[in-house]
Amino acid sequence: MPSSHTASIERPPEHRRHARVAASWPVTVQTGEQLLHLHTLNLSSFGAKVGLDETGQGELLEVGRTAHLRLEPPGARPVEVEAIVWRTDDDGPVFFFIGTSPAA
Repeated sequence: MPSSHTASIERPPEHRRHARVAASWPVTVQTGEQLLHLHTLNLSSFGAKVGLDETGQGELLEVGRTAHLRLEPPGARPVEVEAIVWRTDDDGPVFFFIGTSPAA
């Protein structure tokens, strides 16, 4: 039990519902005619955060827009999912997965 003479550092509570892991996987994002070749920053079972490329083209992704993502995990088959742009942060958009795509 901590005493009044010991300092403790409390971490702020985590507000995420689902755990995320850092992962830099190649991802192709297609929205309409726009096709972007980017990398993930982190992943969860329900979504992914994608880093912007040096051109900043990912900034064109509006919140609520649907997208087709092709994730390429190392050593495994690509995974294709349908998603929406959930939010946009300074370092890239966050996608919420809404379904899987048929196998090609």
